[in-house]
Amino acid sequence: MEFAIGLAMLVIAVALIYVGLPDRQGGSPRFLRFEAASVLYPPLILVFIAIGTAQVVFSLD
Repeated sequence: MEFAIGLAMLVIAVALIYVGLPDRQGGSPRFLRFEAASVLYPPLILVFIAIGTAQVVFSLD
């Protein structure tokens, strides 16, 4: 169960990274054009990566 939760969190992190990529013209996604979103979005992704990785590593024990 812990392994599945960890993998789910890592999948969410990858999805957040994909959603936040700029388009072909280099424009930011609409939700990242606000100053608060550009400050809070990267730490949110890092939290999902860190907790997901920790869950996967500790479930392998």
